[in-house]
Amino acid sequence: MPALIVLYLFLVGVVALLAQMELPVMFPVLDLVGVGSALVPLVVIYGSLELADERGPILAFGLGLMLDLISSTHRLGISMLLLVSLSMLIVTQAYKADAKHWIVRLSYVLTGTFCYLVVDYLFTRVESGHWHWPLSVWTKITLASLFNFLLSPALFFLIGLPPRLWGWKPAREERPRPYAR
Repeated sequence: MPALIVLYLFLVGVVALLAQMELPVMFPVLDLVGVGSALVPLVVIYGSLELADERGPILAFGLGLMLDLISSTHRLGISMLLLVSLSMLIVTQAYKADAKHWIVRLSYVLTGTFCYLVVDYLFTRVESGHWHWPLSVWTKITLASLFNFLLSPALFFLIGLPPRLWGWKPAREERPRPYAR
């Protein structure tokens, strides 16, 4: 079951990647608010919180590789580096007692998405050599982070529903492993 849940979350991430590419084309207003770049980090945050071990960064690595291969604006490795870093930061906090509360999980979504998008745009600026950050970029980053914040409870429930029906329990509901943490 541990490998199947990672495969399932990877497939959910691929669907999120496809949705992240197609939704702004179908609905141009979504591109204005920055939704076109925020769904894959949301899946990585969910996977890191629910798996709470080395499988989270492995999932982030695979989704980052897919994102880098499809993206024409990044060099290979930028998304992998950012998503794996985000995942490792969240995994270190996932077994803490506070990580079980929704307000803390929502703060991980909000700050994780915001930091991912800011550092991603920073890498874009470094590659292009231009350091001008217009207000529209900050607006998109903020709105995309808030969109993930609002979307995450429903999306987390829907993503977690099939594995729970199969009998899988998230790491926070299992007994903590005394030898690991």
